[in-house]
Amino acid sequence: MKCTKNIVLASGSPRRRELLTLLGWEFEVIPSDCEEEITEKRPSRIVSQLSAQKAENVWEKLSEERQEESLVLGADTIVALDGLILGKPYTEERAVEMLQRLSGNAHQVFTGVTLIWMDRGKKKTHTFYDMTEVKVASLSAAEIQDYVEKGTCLDKAGAYGIQNEFAPYVTEICGDYSNVVGLPLAAVYAQMKRCGLIHMSGAAAPALVSSGKIKGVIFDLDGTLADTLESITYCGNYAMRACKLPEIPPEKYRYFVGEGSDTLIRRCLIYSGDDELKLFEKAYARYQIIFQEKCTYNVTAYPGMMETLQAMKAGGIRLAVLSNKPHEQALDVVYSLYGRELFDTVLGNRPGIAKKPSAQGVQEILKGWDMEASDVMYVGDTATDMMTGNAAGALTVGVLWGFRDRAELEKHRAQQIVERPEELLDLL
Repeated sequence: MKCTKNIVLASGSPRRRELLTLLGWEFEVIPSDCEEEITEKRPSRIVSQLSAQKAENVWEKLSEERQEESLVLGADTIVALDGLILGKPYTEERAVEMLQRLSGNAHQVFTGVTLIWMDRGKKKTHTFYDMTEVKVASLSAAEIQDYVEKGTCLDKAGAYGIQNEFAPYVTEICGDYSNVVGLPLAAVYAQMKRCGLIHMSGAAAPALVSSGKIKGVIFDLDGTLADTLESITYCGNYAMRACKLPEIPPEKYRYFVGEGSDTLIRRCLIYSGDDELKLFEKAYARYQIIFQEKCTYNVTAYPGMMETLQAMKAGGIRLAVLSNKPHEQALDVVYSLYGRELFDTVLGNRPGIAKKPSAQGVQEILKGWDMEASDVMYVGDTATDMMTGNAAGALTVGVLWGFRDRAELEKHRAQQIVERPEELLDLL
């Protein structure tokens, strides 16, 4: 693997330099000197905003010639505990206070990353974030004081460095270790690959010649474009644990998803024995909180999907996503997997538009495209999707790589069924 651009790291952090070196890429460091401005409130959005400011600051320092050949990477990391942002302490007193808060608790580490590059004369910007949950042992006052006096924590978010003398106090990590250090390597590699910034050997995307009959394709998200089972299972079981209920096997979640998060939690509770849904408000509140930050947890694109979408796009087909997932999280998942340029429209669950299997979401997309239902193909993996596409009057296609089986798709009148993403091209 090789980056197609000359990498410029917009950070003076030695930890980020060391991590980026692990990927085997050469890079130049130009620290950002911008004045940070925070207008967001959610930790994930704060780090995304700050990483974008750093990257933009360094991008503007490059000449037009250098911009053509460079990829600027900006990053920012913060620690959050129960919604409280813990930045760099700078003083020993503040460091002690932060560590007392972290002692015996689980907290979250967020890193935002922004990539800026030129693609055929057009500036491209892609921002994403990663989150890792870290649990810290109960620390005595002496342990905290001893660690602070070593002097290695004053310039670190949350007043600790997991890679130094604080390591023995970390009892559990859920997520990417390198994210806690300061740069989520797995996410950086995956996002650069999806943006076409990694040169890999392999077959080119299949060519597409559109017949002109189908002008647009509307995709379901979970189980169709994205394998989100681990993310949904993680968040669902987090809510179950909060209600002191046993965790539910991932295979059960395959049949709980598809009709919105409120229905998902109801099905989880009924499966766990709460037939009267007495715990619904608590479970649903916990699910919403964790899902805001973990909606992209271990989410992956299905093999062949990126190439298929690129071929459709190159053939002049308009692309959309219609999901019952909350709108903001639908955007997070789509952008994390496919970037911001590939899809013309992304529509998640939001007020004023009925959830699938209502055809209202499809109609909303068609209105923006100035197309008729007969101009589009609707693609999904569940009974809900088949009902949605048929209700809209679109060519309705079921896929077998998702959460349900052929029998369900046939029962709910799938007009076509495909086993691989590439087969969608033949239907065009």
